[in-house]
Amino acid sequence: MPLRAILFDADGVLWRGADVIQPAPEFIRRAQRAGLKTLIVSNNAGPNREAYCDKCRRLDLAFAPDDIFSVNHLAGPYLKAHWPGARVLVIGSSMLTGSIRKHRPADNADEWLSARGATGRPATPDDLKPLAEVDYDVVLIGIDVTVNYLKLGLASVAVQRGARLIGANPDYSFPVPGGVVLPGNGSIVKLVAGVSGAEPLYLGKPSLFLLEQIEAETGLSRDEMVMIGDRPETDYDFGRAGGMYTYMVETGVTPPDQMPANGDDVVVLPTLAEVAEKLGI
Repeated sequence: MPLRAILFDADGVLWRGADVIQPAPEFIRRAQRAGLKTLIVSNNAGPNREAYCDKCRRLDLAFAPDDIFSVNHLAGPYLKAHWPGARVLVIGSSMLTGSIRKHRPADNADEWLSARGATGRPATPDDLKPLAEVDYDVVLIGIDVTVNYLKLGLASVAVQRGARLIGANPDYSFPVPGGVVLPGNGSIVKLVAGVSGAEPLYLGKPSLFLLEQIEAETGLSRDEMVMIGDRPETDYDFGRAGGMYTYMVETGVTPPDQMPANGDDVVVLPTLAEVAEKLGI
C-alpha cells in the first residue's frame, strides 16, 4: 500500500532535551506538503498532548494535539479497557494522572503520601507506617522527576501485595544536551520490579499498544506507515513487530556500532536529511 503516515520517536529524533534536532522542522513541513500524516510516537508518559504541543511550537515543529501518541495519552484508554474497576496507583506526573482520570479513577502517589503527612522531607520510621494501608490492583509507573524513597516504597509494597506492575516504558535513559543521558522511566520500574520480584508489563515501545491506538484513532493501517527512531531496543523492535519499515537515525543515544545492520526492514542513516532523500520529500 502507498505510504500515508510517518511515525516519529521524539527524544533523539526530533529533539534532545530542550533543543530541536535539525533538520526536523523542515522535514515535518516537507512531509506534510507531500500529503503525509506526521505523528509523534513517544514512550514519555510525563507530558500530556497539550504540553507536547507547547514544546513543538517552541521548537517550530508543526504537530497538532491529535498528532501526539504518547504513553500519557494511551494509559487512560488502556486501563479502562483492560482493567475496568481496578484500583490504580500512579507513580508519575500530575499530567499523567490527569490524563488517566479522563477515562477512569486513579490515585496519585504524591496525593496519597501528602494526605498522610509523609512527603517533602527525608523519610522517617513514622512515615513508613501508612504503607500498611496500601491496597491496589495496578501500579502504573511513568517518568517521575520527584521520585523519592517513600514513593518507591509505596509502589514496592503495593506490588508485593498483589498489584500488577505496569511501566510506561522500559527506557533506562534519555538524551539531554551535552552528550549525556539521564535516568529514564525503565530504571525506576526495574528498581520496583527487583524489590518486589514482579515482571513488569510495559505500555510503550516496543509493545504495540501505541500502534493499535494510532490505528483506532486515525483509521490508518500499519502497512501505510514507516517508523523513524534512534533506539534499536524500542523503535526498531516496535517497527519490526508492527511490520513497518524503519529508518534509524544517529542523532540519539545509540552509538553507530550498536545500530542494527541494514536489511529488508531497516536502514540506518546519519540524520533526517538523509531520510528525506530516501523518501523523496
